Amino acid sequence: MGTVRNTQQNVEVLFADAFSTPARAWNETGTSAATLLESAGHERARRYERFANGGLSALSAGIDSDDTEVSVDTAVGFPTEGNFRILVDSEIMLVYRVAGEVFKVVRGQEGTTAVSHASGAGVNHILTAGALAARDSDEAVRNGIANRDAAGQAGRLYIPSKGGFVSQDNGTIWNMMPCWRFVPPVIGDFTWLNQGSATVTDRKGMMVLEPPTAASGDSLRLLVKTAPSTPYAITVAMIAQDPTGISSYAGQYGICWRESGSGKIITFGLGRATDTYLVKKWFHTQWTNYTTVAGGGQISSKYVPLNWPFWVRFSDDGTYRTVEVSGDGVTWQLYEAAESRTTFITADQVGVFANQSLSTITVKRVVSFLHWEEGRL
Repeated sequence: MGTVRNTQQNVEVLFADAFSTPARAWNETGTSAATLLESAGHERARRYERFANGGLSALSAGIDSDDTEVSVDTAVGFPTEGNFRILVDSEIMLVYRVAGEVFKVVRGQEGTTAVSHASGAGVNHILTAGALAARDSDEAVRNGIANRDAAGQAGRLYIPSKGGFVSQDNGTIWNMMPCWRFVPPVIGDFTWLNQGSATVTDRKGMMVLEPPTAASGDSLRLLVKTAPSTPYAITVAMIAQDPTGISSYAGQYGICWRESGSGKIITFGLGRATDTYLVKKWFHTQWTNYTTVAGGGQISSKYVPLNWPFWVRFSDDGTYRTVEVSGDGVTWQLYEAAESRTTFITADQVGVFANQSLSTITVKRVVSFLHWEEGRL
């Protein structure tokens, strides 16, 4: 357990969005939206757990079971602002605002019951299971990046719920740290097509695809699943040990759409090409089957920076298919103009692929898929 520090001195209170999230993520009952708004006033409602030493007092007036304010003989030794917990008789209360000797409270916390208390009843600042859970929650908050509080509580982490960089509060500003939130692909969700001697293994959450080597020629090894109902978007992140197999028309690994009835495939894959220099490109390619590029062949190819992991998001809104690429998993750009979802195929399967490696290349192709996340558009 971390050190509990004395925060009796006045510390800047940090708030989150009262209108989109509850006061915090721990499981507490009886905190209504009205109570949160009342507690916030013109401020935002999220408050962080506070601790102090010597919080011992007594009620200066009796309270009923539905009162939301308690008056104490002295507030010396208590935190000067919420949130913190007090025990009155056998009832735990959450104090979310301090105004002199008046505490604004949420009654009957952590399994206790709100009851009447007589004047003179003891009021003790206590450390509870809920306080410790809140402290843990405060140290690493998870929410949308737009809801991130102002910096000012050094040491805490902010983890964006929809990708991006983890931030650490240094007491003045948020420092950005390179880290992504991955949703590991589940191998059991996919089915092999043209597997041959290709293998797929789960390595610490990564779905690692290793195609076989061959003397020459293309042979796509696919892992596919039924496409979600439209509209959908699927975000994929991947890295690869990729030998220098030069192609002028097809990526060597990436994502795919497939039409199960005809066996036709559309791939958006990464591969190497030779212009003036050896470069990495995204290739959009149509395939009649696993080994044969269709008459139209390569639809497009575009340069890509050598960043890892590679991010791609492919979607179908019921009318158009769209592919986007990203260097950081947060900022996306359209790869090319959207095309009709019936162009070349009407896909009922989605998945990933790796082309077989050439036996003339001593380093085998190994593709690690780190992230597969399906969502509605």
